[in-house]
Amino acid sequence: MRIEAGAQFGYRRSFWGRARERVLVEAHSMVLLEAGLHLVVAPNGSGKTTLVRSLAGLHPMLRGRLSVSGVVHYVSDQLQLDAELSPRKFFNAWFAGGMALDFCDHLVDRLGLDVHCAVGKLSRGNRQKVLLIVAETLAAVSGPSLLFLDEPLAGMDAETREVVAAFWAATSASVLRVVVLHELESVKKADSLFTLSHGQLRHTDQQTGSWTDTCRRLRNP
Repeated sequence: MRIEAGAQFGYRRSFWGRARERVLVEAHSMVLLEAGLHLVVAPNGSGKTTLVRSLAGLHPMLRGRLSVSGVVHYVSDQLQLDAELSPRKFFNAWFAGGMALDFCDHLVDRLGLDVHCAVGKLSRGNRQKVLLIVAETLAAVSGPSLLFLDEPLAGMDAETREVVAAFWAATSASVLRVVVLHELESVKKADSLFTLSHGQLRHTDQQTGSWTDTCRRLRNP
């Protein structure tokens, strides 16, 4: 995945009959991402979701070019299902048996999800597990995949977050993950970090040698 120089992410909207642009995120340098874990950390309302949706091709960029290679999967931070539907029925309908359902069940066991409880009765953290299981199963069976996750760890307990982080680390060579987080304590290591400040996108990785104190926390927990 490549973000070209001068790329701008945001919205076009009308104001008093005139088209206006609202630039939420601006990238002044090209970034090349490969398989691994890439985090996006920034305050609420800074444009994280807009950035990730744009990278996933769900929202048009204002300017610039984006080159993506691989199968793209985007998962939002909200699970919208019939409240009476159980995860078991949802997974069976989505994956319809075979290797995908076997992998799904493996993640169900690993994350400790009660698949027979109605979705409407699940806690926020368990609803996030449902989303994460679907996303990771799709990535596992779709070939070379780019997985965009918006706040996937929200509401999860510390033990479950550690399980997810370990799974990401073990599968980092086969999937390119871009993950939006509020804080870095739940994921101790990553291949690179995106931060947003006053609309400016900053990217640091293990090759640049320009890690901030925050980045060093990722590498040296």
